[in-house]
Amino acid sequence: MTIAVIGATGRVGSLVVEQLLNGREAVRVLVRDPDKAHRLFDPVGGDLDVRAVPLGDHGALSAALNGIRVGFIAMGSVGLEGNLQRLLLDAAARSNSLEQLVRLSVLNAGPSSLGLNQQGHWSIDFAAEALDLPYTTIRPSVFSASVLAGAAEIRSEHTWTGLADTGRVALSDHRDVAEVAVRILRDSTTWGTHYDLTGPRLVSWPDVTALLSAEMGETVEFRVVPDQTLVHRMIDAGIPPSKAELLITREWAILHGENERTTETIRKLLGRRPRTVETFLHDYIDNFR
Repeated sequence: MTIAVIGATGRVGSLVVEQLLNGREAVRVLVRDPDKAHRLFDPVGGDLDVRAVPLGDHGALSAALNGIRVGFIAMGSVGLEGNLQRLLLDAAARSNSLEQLVRLSVLNAGPSSLGLNQQGHWSIDFAAEALDLPYTTIRPSVFSASVLAGAAEIRSEHTWTGLADTGRVALSDHRDVAEVAVRILRDSTTWGTHYDLTGPRLVSWPDVTALLSAEMGETVEFRVVPDQTLVHRMIDAGIPPSKAELLITREWAILHGENERTTETIRKLLGRRPRTVETFLHDYIDNFR
């Protein structure tokens, strides 16, 4: 069985490819930058097929999916990536070989969420249902790795600037999410449903900076600023306006309490508890020093 991965060079996608190759699965990655894919995955070895596919080329997408039984998509839900996902869904619906499409989504995907990301993922789910695709989604809560976006500020100022000083999230570790994806891709008995993933307990952003302070042995404070101030800070730091808007609405959703729940899905699928925020911060502490 050859598994296709789209979004293979991202944080979750790259781990999925590595684990599949290490597990002796045949993997076909559909990428815009084949050189980057080769740099990442050639050292892993295994049965790897790198296909340079302009994701906006419907014919090329259909050809690249030929013979694929299972596909995995790990891409953004808004802007260009959201539109490319819809093209992928259409190509998948036309495939004669595809038995299951597994897509990385987000917790609380829905049309009434304050988060643009949640709204975007819901609209893609709606398209998949309309196309009657054989379909599974993995819906993690906000990643612990979100803290890495503040690493430069934390290193220079010992602060992390945001909006959500209240509201809590059971942060997901991206490594757990990748392991869940691999489990689902390889096990047909798990197909055809939606999996809500969270970390083991609810924390606020100030809780996270307190945990980071303990790990570093230095105080890191969470600093709250108005929406417009944060938008300008992000854009001045080189974040595209569309992504800045997405991050602002993510904070609104956190403040509103949309993420205040935990699930046992990781334990049920992997047979262990999910990684804690403390584990993530310990493993990635060099980014903050």
